[in-house]
Amino acid sequence: MIPLRTTAPRLGWLLLAMLCQGCASIYKPQNQPIAAIDNERGYRYTPDHAVDRGDHLVMLTFSGGGTRAAALSYGILQELRDTQIDSRGRRVRLLDEVDSISGVSGGSFTAAYYGLFGDKIFKDYEDVFLRQSIQGTLIRKLFNPLYWWRALFSGFDRTEMAVEYYDSHIFHGRNFADIPLGKRPYIEINATDLGGGQRFSFTQAMFDLLCSNLDVFPVARAVTASSAVPVAFSPVVLENYSGQCDTSQSSMIRNISSKNELTQRQRDLRGRVQSYLNRAARPYIHLVDGGIADNLGLRALIDRLDAAGADLFIRNQTHIPKDVLIILVNAEVKPERSIELSADKPSVVDTIDAFSNAQIALYNQETRHLMAHKIRQTEAELRERGYDLSFHLVEVSFESLQEKGLKSFFNNLPTSLELTDTEVDILIDSGRRLLRKAPEYRAFLAANAGKAH
Repeated sequence: MIPLRTTAPRLGWLLLAMLCQGCASIYKPQNQPIAAIDNERGYRYTPDHAVDRGDHLVMLTFSGGGTRAAALSYGILQELRDTQIDSRGRRVRLLDEVDSISGVSGGSFTAAYYGLFGDKIFKDYEDVFLRQSIQGTLIRKLFNPLYWWRALFSGFDRTEMAVEYYDSHIFHGRNFADIPLGKRPYIEINATDLGGGQRFSFTQAMFDLLCSNLDVFPVARAVTASSAVPVAFSPVVLENYSGQCDTSQSSMIRNISSKNELTQRQRDLRGRVQSYLNRAARPYIHLVDGGIADNLGLRALIDRLDAAGADLFIRNQTHIPKDVLIILVNAEVKPERSIELSADKPSVVDTIDAFSNAQIALYNQETRHLMAHKIRQTEAELRERGYDLSFHLVEVSFESLQEKGLKSFFNNLPTSLELTDTEVDILIDSGRRLLRKAPEYRAFLAANAGKAH
């Protein structure tokens, strides 16, 4: 998520919001309808047809946090690229064992770029995104007379401006069909359904519920939704075509409907899924920053486990992994606050800032506990069914730093789409070092003859 923090970024985003407060978008939703659901096609997570990536199932989650999160997660990809492990009797890059990446807000930029371009990310991503003043560029565009002309006569707003910029300068016009399934990790970009108050993933399984085609949907538009700060950016809108196809054919609907007994979480998941089937009540879906519903990106995996349980790992009998490695890249910060040093009432901005950060921190903590519980539950279920899979949950975060000065440096970095080259360098290097030192990650490497070079 990209909350409004330090003074300069805060003023920038507020200016961005106020300058076009009266320009309500009349842009037609850009998602296209489908006449029928085909569970064998489209951008969907299907373990039955996934490529065999070897002995290990590796899942990454990239949190929100603007460029800070994007740079930290990029450092993780570098470290995995430079680490060799044993898999099926040969030495391979750990990066090549990665099966899925769930990205939120700032982290979704890195996830989407790697999904589209693979190792090309190590050649140009820093110049294309990390070292660019994205926030400053978008604010400058607001003062371009062409923007005002388009805003006045077509409803072109700041969200469409961001989509257009990301599409032309970062993702080069690519759609979801351009992400090569089977050759790259499965990329799950997450936003927040503002009306439903729930996580929304850009997957064909979710688009099936809307009778819509994700293949032709621009990746830039999905990333914009994932990082669309409420108020500063208007929502990305999808049209709900439910009823124009037979949604009973949806694998998600079938999976949930086939269970005789549901846990409370599964019932909640079923309710969230079924809400999209009522087109009369929900003709349009409004999507904003994914960090509101899950700033860690972990809920995508938790929901997958709720829906499939242990079958998620053993459904395809020819590709049963030896172990599972889950790496949470968490760019959450705890900024130093001065409101407790004075009896004066804090300003409205300081109050909102402290409140929103407290809510995110509490929800993040609950998500981590839930993920750990789901892992223990899944391990027990697998053992009952005769499978011995070891799970390794690794968190890379600034909390594990021992150096007080460095921790303070990170905790006071702005959550924005603009950092200095020095800040980006430190974040990339720290991501690599924090992963290398994580005890559970070291245990995974020891079990698989892992070695960084």
